[in-house]
Amino acid sequence: MKALQREMGDVEITEASVREYIAKMTPEQRLRLQNEGKDLKQELLTNTDHKEELQVFRKEVNAKAEAAGLPVEKDGEHLGRKLLTHMRSSTDAPPYLLVLEAIASCSFLVKLAVAEVREGAPKAAPEDLATIEEGLRRLKVHGWRSEEEEAGRAPFVRRNLLLLHFVLYCEKIELSLQESTQRALSELQHKVKTIADMLFQYCLQNRWVKAALTVTEVEAMLVSGVWDHKDDECRELMKAKWTRQGLKVPKLTISANAADVECGAQATIKVEVTRLHAYSAEELAEVLKDQGPTGAGKQAEQPQPKEGWWVIAEGIRTQKGADKAKCTEVLAGEEELSHNSLVGGQVLACTLDAPMMACEINFEAPAHPGEYKVMVHVRNTGCAGVDVRRKVTFQVKQPYTGRGKATAAADDVPELD
Repeated sequence: MKALQREMGDVEITEASVREYIAKMTPEQRLRLQNEGKDLKQELLTNTDHKEELQVFRKEVNAKAEAAGLPVEKDGEHLGRKLLTHMRSSTDAPPYLLVLEAIASCSFLVKLAVAEVREGAPKAAPEDLATIEEGLRRLKVHGWRSEEEEAGRAPFVRRNLLLLHFVLYCEKIELSLQESTQRALSELQHKVKTIADMLFQYCLQNRWVKAALTVTEVEAMLVSGVWDHKDDECRELMKAKWTRQGLKVPKLTISANAADVECGAQATIKVEVTRLHAYSAEELAEVLKDQGPTGAGKQAEQPQPKEGWWVIAEGIRTQKGADKAKCTEVLAGEEELSHNSLVGGQVLACTLDAPMMACEINFEAPAHPGEYKVMVHVRNTGCAGVDVRRKVTFQVKQPYTGRGKATAAADDVPELD
């Protein structure tokens, strides 16, 4: 609003005056206002001098989110704490169960379970939940193999977690859900998509790359209705589901490279993704036809569906000898594990007939010379087990000073922060 007030000048800020002014703004003015607003927001969030204004801002944002049925700040804090607890004890990617439990226990979803007491609200039938639980125990699913593993879960967390696991294992649990349970599951799935997207963005903002990658896998499994991201049986089930819908399972190859760069300069990774499943003109026409009646001349006007992917660059930390051993053992409160971190990311989107996608990931090169490695991941949150990755290696060199190139100290350990 401060940025808008400066744009409008000495004019009273009312809803009508704001609407009128924004309607008359040129694209250049809109872009300038947007950029200035981002700068002011960043100043508000990072400058401790604006503590009171920040509290008002956060309260307003949370109130609007809650009124719109969206997750609020405390949901993000809850999810973050769950992941941090794992990251402080291990450099491995968070297990699927940890992510599912974090999601199932956040207040955004707990409200669904609590709301079941209201008359007319979707309610998961207790007998359906008991059957799902029995099936998960029979399959020896992690988290349901014994009473000890299930101990300590609040009833509402158990309810949400059972429904989510039914989505994953529905092919192995023979159960026709009651109508009330189906409605409860449908509402849960809609909200899980929202909170999972929030968790993914939260991981990216904090540069928790392995956690972000795990979230994409969990989302893809929930959409595909399979229990594992790499299991061959899951791949076959998913392929059959896509074929029944008249769609082709994505199949990609990836190439990526980065030129050598000087310390502190801009490094660039060039990524090209080939879509081996690109649709022919005939296949695309069939997909568009299946989307609904088009009538004469309408098919050509119908917009093509698009396919979306995340490109995530993971900076691989390297350690030597004792350093590596030191980073695998944590002394409580004294030492923190060294995690790979996010270098950069891009969104790729293309039409179904596009043979290739490409992008560039730019980031500031490390300050120390040496050899660096980045793993480039191409991820999809709507289809499990189709992701690809490629390792990129490049050299960071000392800047040329005119007197020759300086060399790195023998004990320098290259790291991508």
